[in-house]
Amino acid sequence: MRRALLTAAVVVGHAVIQAALVVPQAAVAASVGFIALFAASAVALAAAAVALVVLAGTGGRPRIGRVIAGVVVALVVVAALAVLSAATLVPAILVALVVVSPLGNAGVGGAVGLGSFARHPVRAVLAAVLSVVVLALIGVAALLLGFLVTGWLGALATGIAGGALMALLVRLWARLAMRPRGGPSRVRPAVAAR
Repeated sequence: MRRALLTAAVVVGHAVIQAALVVPQAAVAASVGFIALFAASAVALAAAAVALVVLAGTGGRPRIGRVIAGVVVALVVVAALAVLSAATLVPAILVALVVVSPLGNAGVGGAVGLGSFARHPVRAVLAAVLSVVVLALIGVAALLLGFLVTGWLGALATGIAGGALMALLVRLWARLAMRPRGGPSRVRPAVAAR
């Protein structure tokens, strides 16, 4: 329950920060004000992503430096690929989710997420399909909210809806990466002891 409340606080807090950054409306892309707002938005996004990855962990103390490095590298790669082609955005985010989400687990590297496809191929493929559908829904919601609800209120609504869905995806991939091969035993301990 505590992790769920902390996750909700991160999502809402990030949405509030992004909405507050919309208020000044620095329209000129080359202006110092716009660059400062963009930088603040990127830092807030990275901080929220790090917090979500840590909160999605299954326990223990994750290596925060590894989480921060993973999130920063993932954000830079996703942003670079999005600039090159919009078609690469969803696959790039999916790969980032698979690799970075498990880093919130103690003593885990990014390759563990990719190993989910070898250990649990059906679950991993279903999770990937679900992730693509959810990412598409986030994109459609952002477009609709951008047309129907503008300004800081639209940014707040988009941040809360998108952030909540992304938090669920991060948790899904973190849990799948840590799931033992074959899943939990179905034999009751009392029966196994006989």
